[in-house]
Amino acid sequence: MKYLLCGSCSHANPLKSEYLTFCDQCGKKLPNTFSDWRKVHPMGSFSEYQHTVGISIKEKKPNRTSSWFKRQLQPANKGKVIVFFSLVLVLLATAGTLFGKRAVFTLLYAKVPKSYLYSGWQTATIGRQALEISTPVKLWIHDQPLDPEIAKATEYAKSYRNEEGGGIRITVNMYSYFENVANTLENAKADSRHAMEQDDQSDIHSKTIPVLISGMQGQLEEGNYLYKGGIRLAFQHLVVVKGANRWEIQIHYRDDDPIGPQVAQRVLKSVKIK
Repeated sequence: MKYLLCGSCSHANPLKSEYLTFCDQCGKKLPNTFSDWRKVHPMGSFSEYQHTVGISIKEKKPNRTSSWFKRQLQPANKGKVIVFFSLVLVLLATAGTLFGKRAVFTLLYAKVPKSYLYSGWQTATIGRQALEISTPVKLWIHDQPLDPEIAKATEYAKSYRNEEGGGIRITVNMYSYFENVANTLENAKADSRHAMEQDDQSDIHSKTIPVLISGMQGQLEEGNYLYKGGIRLAFQHLVVVKGANRWEIQIHYRDDDPIGPQVAQRVLKSVKIK
């Protein structure tokens, strides 16, 4: 089919007759009608005119999806549509519950950059009970209010931690307790586990290894846990006790991160207590 465009409203008029003179849409005279064209081409036929002056317009193929929706929205199919969308909503809600939280946490908790294994690290000596430690990220003072019961038994407390991000969280805690307070490795482990459970950490799996740091007895607890029911994180907790003093180094990273444990081991090997 050939068409003649209106110069006023751009309506495409089907070029079916040699007598087409006015626009079907706006009624105004069309440009380059057959009679006008014949003045210049007196021997030309209408067929030649159609092919020379007329334009072709591609007919839009009906969209299968939209056609399907139109058919489904007909009164006879409304019941099917309600059932269909109800099932979709149920499936979306189920998927959101099972996988939505996991996807969000996976985005929020990045893996440890491989560059940490090769870049220069910072070595710092911190705290009143001086502890030397090397880390790929800077540690900042991160003191937090103590539990009232713990505060009563604590003479001195100091905490350091890196800023959020970087795929790893490194925390250094130092405490000095009053003389009448029992300060043992077992107490330290129990306190650490209690703190983890209070921080939305569940399904904890771990093992404890005895270690020696700067000639003092300590223990390393390592394992993994489910954080807020959405992502599994790994941890390595080192604790050293001497008299009334306690030192804790806590390192957390994604359980599926192969770089995390390598960085954690290097951090722990750097620890010296002066």
